Amino acid sequence: SIGGLRYLFNCAYGIGKAAVDRMAADLAFELKKQNVAMVSLWPGPVKTEYIKENILENPEQDANKMKKGFQEGESIEFAGMAVAALAADPNKMKKTGKILQTIDLANEYGFKDVDDSLPRDMRCVRHMLSFNGWTGLAGWVPEFIKIPMFVLHFGSYKF
Repeated sequence: SIGGLRYLFNCAYGIGKAAVDRMAADLAFELKKQNVAMVSLWPGPVKTEYIKENILENPEQDANKMKKGFQEGESIEFAGMAVAALAADPNKMKKTGKILQTIDLANEYGFKDVDDSLPRDMRCVRHMLSFNGWTGLAGWVPEFIKIPMFVLHFGSYKF
């Protein structure tokens, strides 16, 4: 989660997310000789039971900007589909030690969410512009233009 790079929700959340990313990188280093792949998987906004009940199905949350993000989010099953596709990849060791986003794996391996849709890519510039009210400008930006993962790291507090 982006919570491993900068403050999101609370201190414990950020510490946990940063630890998972670091653990994936370190275990990938240690387990590579045994041909064991280790990655950190970043889903987008996930429609958990809590989110459905307290944000998506709650009319009091209509003004909550996060509601739109979760409406376009992924099911709880989507990350499992990403793991299954990655596990079946004979070249998965090329990805060991990396942070991988579920939407990137869906695009690479060709799977969709349980409702046959693809969740919004949170790195997609068009989506970011539209989400923040710049819909006219968003219409001019091609869907394939994304913020590279390494650029996200520059937005962290680690540098």
